[in-house]
Amino acid sequence: MLFAFPPLPEQQKIAEILSTLDEKMAVIDEQLAQTQELKKGLMQRLLTRGIGHTEFKDSPLGQIPVGWEVRLLDEVAERGSGHTPSKNFPEYYNGGIKWISLADSFRLDNGWIKETKTEISSLGIKNSSATLHPEGTVLLSRDAGVGKSAVMHEDMAVSQHFITWTCNGKLNNWFLYYYLQLQKPLFERIASGSTIKTIGLPFFKKFSVPVPPIAEQEQIAEILTTVDDKIQVLEDKKAQYQTLKRGLMQQLLTGQRRVRVVPAETVLA
Repeated sequence: MLFAFPPLPEQQKIAEILSTLDEKMAVIDEQLAQTQELKKGLMQRLLTRGIGHTEFKDSPLGQIPVGWEVRLLDEVAERGSGHTPSKNFPEYYNGGIKWISLADSFRLDNGWIKETKTEISSLGIKNSSATLHPEGTVLLSRDAGVGKSAVMHEDMAVSQHFITWTCNGKLNNWFLYYYLQLQKPLFERIASGSTIKTIGLPFFKKFSVPVPPIAEQEQIAEILTTVDDKIQVLEDKKAQYQTLKRGLMQQLLTGQRRVRVVPAETVLA
C-alpha cells in the first residue's frame, strides 16, 4: 500500500495542530471530572443535610435537619405509569404525542427529556392504559436501565416500563429528580429478575423521601441545576473540539487542506 506524505515540516505542523486540540480536550476532561465530583458531593450533602442547618434529628432515612419531614412519596406526589398501545393499529402511532419507551433510556439521567424515538396519538391513549402526563412530571425506569430518571419537558406518555410522579405543592419536581438520582445505587441493588431486572410496584408504594420546606427544596434544586448546566457547557465544548478534530484530520491528513509552513530563515530575517 502506498501513502502520500507531505514534506516533513508540514507533517510536524499538522501534528502540532492536532496535538493542540488534544490538549484542549484533556483540559476539558479534567474540568468535567472535577465538576462531576463536585456535583456528587453536593447531592450527598444538600439532599440529606440541607443548607445551613446546625440541628439534626433521627429519621427512617437517617439524620435529617430539624424542620424537615419524611413522607411517603405517594403522599406528596401523584404516582402514575404507562402502557404500550397496540401496534396492530397504525392510527395509534405518529400522532404527535411523545411516548417514552426503553428505546429512550439513553436520553435519561440528563435532567429534561425533550425528544422520544416514538410518538403516539390521542387515539392510542384513548384505546389503551397509556396516560398523558403533564410537563414537569418526573419519571423513573423500573426495568432495563433501572433507576434512570428524567423530567418531562412537555406533556408526554410513557410505556409500562416506567413509573411517574406529578408533584403537588409540597414537593418540588427537580428536588425529587435529584433525590432519585442520589438513590440510583439503591434502585440498581434492589432490582431483581433473571432476564430483565425490574423493581416491583410494592417497593414504590413504601418509598419515602425527605421533605424540606418548599423554599429550601427550590434552592437545593437550583444549586444542583446550576452545576448540571456547567457540566453541559463543558460537554458541548468538548463535542465541538471533537467535531473540529475529525474534520481537520480528514482534511489535513489527506491533503484536502494544506498547511503553510514559514521557512526558518524567513522567520529569523
